[in-house]
Amino acid sequence: MKSHKIAWGLCFVLLVTAIFFPRYNADPFPLHVILMVFLFSALGTSWNILSGYAGQISLGQSVFVGIGGYVSSVLYVSYGVSPWIGMILGMLITMAFGWMIGKPCFRLGGRYFAIATMAIVQIAYIVVSRWEFVGGARGIYFPMRNWGWVYFSFRDKASYYYIALGMMLVAFAAVLYIEKSHIGYYLKTIREDPDVAEALGIDVPKYKMISMMFSTAIAAMGGTFYAQYLLFADPDSLFMLSVPIMLLTVMGGTGSLIGPLIGSGLLIPIQEYARVAWSGRGQALDQLFYGFIIVFIVVLQPRGIIGVYDSIMDRLKKSIQTVPRG
Repeated sequence: MKSHKIAWGLCFVLLVTAIFFPRYNADPFPLHVILMVFLFSALGTSWNILSGYAGQISLGQSVFVGIGGYVSSVLYVSYGVSPWIGMILGMLITMAFGWMIGKPCFRLGGRYFAIATMAIVQIAYIVVSRWEFVGGARGIYFPMRNWGWVYFSFRDKASYYYIALGMMLVAFAAVLYIEKSHIGYYLKTIREDPDVAEALGIDVPKYKMISMMFSTAIAAMGGTFYAQYLLFADPDSLFMLSVPIMLLTVMGGTGSLIGPLIGSGLLIPIQEYARVAWSGRGQALDQLFYGFIIVFIVVLQPRGIIGVYDSIMDRLKKSIQTVPRG
């Protein structure tokens, strides 16, 4: 109980620090790095709900990000619809698409589900790249004619920063709801053994689909933000995020609330600062260094940084238990 209070106290301190950080540091680049941490924490959480809790390893999370980003972008650029409304419609359309592909794909297990989701991403990428209505391979570029909250377009990074922070908190709230409700227990049982879960009376397809709905909605929300932040949407920027989203969550620790935040907090700053320092030399040293860090940590501890923490705590408990009492 005491450790939980300490953990929640640290979370509160971090939240307060994050809220007031832009007031004391207005430098655009640190704000960019931290808001990217918030964004990918939310996207990692969307993957974590489906793969970490429900055990459905997906290699196609970026298709949900892409649909959300493209729906809001097309509505804004072509019809002048506020991206906030586009975000809601994008989430609903993405959830419908997730339900449509979930029905057949959830009949597959293990690696076959992963292959199916990867194939869906490739199909979506090809379709969008050749669909002129959504800009084709060149993408959609946003006009710089509207500023402010109504059009989700700002001249300063602090506004984007606070939206990304709020989006991450919404994603974490969804996971907390899942963990504290019967849904979380059912999903963990399904993850460990679907046959046992079914024997216990759990409606396995239903709860897999519930995890898909949560996952797709959060991913679409992140896709809308990412497109608005970049001020363009193209297949490469939105449909090629599946592996980074998965890696940072695995790095932090799957099946945990803060795993995606830990992975993002480690990998995103390394990626961004390495890109600035080395990518201009044309030798891809930033990508080489980024890949080395990923391989090193995954080989060292397959359960991610959460696994490292658990191992340290287990050793401390064992050492305390073995200390002779006078």
